[in-house]
Amino acid sequence: MFNENLAVARLSELFALSLGYSSSKARLLRNAAALHDIGKMKIKPDILNKPGKLTLAEFDEMKLHTKYGAEMLQSIQGELGNLAATIAQYHHEWHNGRGYWGIPTSQLPYCVSIVSIVDVFVACCASRPYKNPWPPERTLEYLQNQAGTQFSPRLVTAFVYLIRESKSVPAIINFGRCLC
Repeated sequence: MFNENLAVARLSELFALSLGYSSSKARLLRNAAALHDIGKMKIKPDILNKPGKLTLAEFDEMKLHTKYGAEMLQSIQGELGNLAATIAQYHHEWHNGRGYWGIPTSQLPYCVSIVSIVDVFVACCASRPYKNPWPPERTLEYLQNQAGTQFSPRLVTAFVYLIRESKSVPAIINFGRCLC
């Protein structure tokens, strides 16, 4: 999971730069994105590592990692703490408002949507106890199919372009050797 968090951080930074963020804002996003799943530390390992589908009660507990993370990160002073807590709390919200807490991404800071897309990309390309890793192209197709529901269509288009055109991305998503 650690290398995946680094991959989410670095790829969020690259995505932000491709969208016109300044290098300092993109670096701030990278640092905040690295902490997006810190709340999983408070989730029982048998739920995190369950090889099969979660029950409704287990899924409800899993969703709490976003609130736990936000609570943990609020103690960090300044812009980094605020951004990291916001991303941790809302990175599972959907474009259409059907995410964990029912908030459309249009009501959230733009950077939350950036990290959300990157997080799903990295998670789909990674191995899990309940699934084999997907190749990047299959993951890009998934993101495109979710454009307008889970993700902003404009951001998906920009992300797909970044992944297909970037020379840095293959090293980032190669989690076993990623130095990010």
